[in-house]
Amino acid sequence: MKRTADVVVVGGGVIGCAIARELGRRGARTVVVERGELGAEATRAAAGMVAPQAESAGPGPLLRLGLASRGRYGVWTEALAAESGIDVEYRTDGIVYVALTAADARVLAARARWQRAAGLRVERLANARRLVPSLSSRVRMALHFPDDHRVNNERLSTALVVAARRAGAHLLERTPVAAVRARRGKVEGVDTGSGPIDAPVVVNAAGAWAGAVGLPPGISPPPVFPVRGQILVLRGAVDTIARPLYSLRGYAVPRADGRVLAGSTLEDAGYEKRVTAGAAAGILAAACAMAPAVGDMTLETAYAGLRPATPDHRPIIGAAPGVAGLLYATGHYRSGILLAPITAAAIADLVVDGRTAVPLAGMSPARFARRKHR
Repeated sequence: MKRTADVVVVGGGVIGCAIARELGRRGARTVVVERGELGAEATRAAAGMVAPQAESAGPGPLLRLGLASRGRYGVWTEALAAESGIDVEYRTDGIVYVALTAADARVLAARARWQRAAGLRVERLANARRLVPSLSSRVRMALHFPDDHRVNNERLSTALVVAARRAGAHLLERTPVAAVRARRGKVEGVDTGSGPIDAPVVVNAAGAWAGAVGLPPGISPPPVFPVRGQILVLRGAVDTIARPLYSLRGYAVPRADGRVLAGSTLEDAGYEKRVTAGAAAGILAAACAMAPAVGDMTLETAYAGLRPATPDHRPIIGAAPGVAGLLYATGHYRSGILLAPITAAAIADLVVDGRTAVPLAGMSPARFARRKHR
């Protein structure tokens, strides 16, 4: 029997499931089609940071979108907990960003200046060990970003799957999408490994694989490519790292159960998800330089994931040019966890109302229409 829906979402990561939940809450019959396991790609290989300030090198449209999304996070995660029964461990204790050299200190001082000028809160810490007692004595300077937060991305992914299903979405795993079908300039559905699904709207949220989805003739694929990131999972006492630590060389993010996620790399390695000894050594060195106590922790596991990047490192969110009914929600690079709530709201607005008040300037798929792809 042929399957039909109002909307097909291609990709079952945090972005795809957040979109499906939001569409379901607004009454749209939604099917999510995931090539592998739900939440198993970039969503799983993340540290769960909701940190537009700490992770921004300068002002611009991505920072504006990130700040707007961060502002929604508290209400969003409360609703997810109520719908799913899962605590996603949303923590609002800020991030400590340290400088280990004079050059690092100059970079952080410049970041603090422009962010304060923009009206954002940044605190220079006179005694950083009060917040993180395990900090190295080598720290030359430390900033506190009190409004940057964190979430347990594994629990978030599970909660979104449950909430999307409760909202009425149908989620299909291990079902690759071969192509988007269209006729006379309008989307008609998708062809999958399990048969066609008819729908007037398709949202491509396939992450690093977004460009591999077949499209109607004359429609260019989104210029999304994979960037490998490796993460180590360490385990120790719950208070070994009291709150997230950043430097210009890496991060160490604590979990409620005593784990610490240390990362990460940015590698052009194609679709090869492999942990390498050299990267692991570099990640450990960066974490130990911030907090020597990390060296006594147990190395529990390590993994690699593929972040969906674009040529300008901004996501692609909105209607695809050239065919009615095709939308993109991909290319979130290192900001998928941060941008999930606002991306879901924007896409649902566009599908249901045909417009959105979300600040999507600089994110339009049309910006690549006449640009040579990577």
